Amino acid sequence: MVHAVDLSLPGLGRCLRVQQAPEVVAALTQALPGWPVSIAPARGLAPAIRLRRTPTGYLQRSPQLPRGLVLPTPASAVCSLVADLGGDRLARAPDLLGLHAASVEVDGRLVLFPESHRAGKSTLAVAFAAAGFRLFGDDVLGLTVDGEGVALGIAPRLRLPLPETLAPELSDYAEAHAGPADARYRFVLPRGEGLAAHGESAPLGALVLLERDDAMAAPEVLALRPGEGLQQLLTQHFAHHTAPEALMARLLPLMRRLPCLLLRYAEPLAAVRCLADALRRDTPAPGGAGPARERTALAETPPPVEPRRRWAASPGGRVYPLGDELFLIDPGGGIHRLNATGQAVWRLLREEPLCGAELGELLAAHFTAPVAPVTQDVCRWLAQLAQAGLVTAVE
Repeated sequence: MVHAVDLSLPGLGRCLRVQQAPEVVAALTQALPGWPVSIAPARGLAPAIRLRRTPTGYLQRSPQLPRGLVLPTPASAVCSLVADLGGDRLARAPDLLGLHAASVEVDGRLVLFPESHRAGKSTLAVAFAAAGFRLFGDDVLGLTVDGEGVALGIAPRLRLPLPETLAPELSDYAEAHAGPADARYRFVLPRGEGLAAHGESAPLGALVLLERDDAMAAPEVLALRPGEGLQQLLTQHFAHHTAPEALMARLLPLMRRLPCLLLRYAEPLAAVRCLADALRRDTPAPGGAGPARERTALAETPPPVEPRRRWAASPGGRVYPLGDELFLIDPGGGIHRLNATGQAVWRLLREEPLCGAELGELLAAHFTAPVAPVTQDVCRWLAQLAQAGLVTAVE
């Protein structure tokens, strides 16, 4: 007889069937300490997400995995199931925008750490827990239309092996609060009120980008322009089918009021103390004039245009100012962030058609800079704007 159970979760109802794998059910229940799991004998048609034991591990199927995915261990199965369940929860709540970010509560407000490759947001989240702060999650946060963060109740997960450079206090915490694990990952289970419950909300207080540098002797916190944070949020969300205009409507007001910071660090626990002290000592104002690493959404930079060719701004571009920065949505839905030169080029071309040489002379006079390098910069920007459909050549 096949042993099968159906699992139900708040916000999802009966959402998962597990066959012949009670160890996965136990591990999943552990990994969702803030999202209560109800278990009942399987009945009727199976839910969309299904998992069963196989001779080589576990086979999971879901709308996101129509061909199935073989998972070797209970912990790896839980990692995959959590991703599907969290995504399903966000998909069923159209008022929530799912952000790919860690989040911790500091003095009643949430500090967000958007995903950045190997910058250590999950380790930093666990370090906050070890320091006595309350987690809202290490990977996913729901954002309401009012700009509050909503927890899903999922325990943080660390990549193994842990770095040898971690403070002993942090390593001890991760060991003492260990949950489901295998050779690659370990869930960490904060005790008591250390993890916010599913559906619990809190206002946002700051957005912090991470830069990990093992050579740093001490962590530091720097103010960034709000465009840095907006650029990150525009790429680190789960609303992949949402129109760019709708994303800007949700995220632009948020970054107009939130301070955006950069945390540079080597050891996570020291970074936690440094950031917490900085937030409590000086509540940063939005729009800090710190280092701004100018970027655009274009995947490749085209060659510069010919300086004597004339250009005009396309009527289809939509403009979104943020402090002293400018974001544009091109006719194809791409989002672009313009630096000072890009902004000046765009605004001048909205007034009248001009060529690269004319723009170079105007901007060189404005910035008190040599004409030749400014013209080269302008022609590069014209090529990028033309590639995005934001400017068109005038014959």
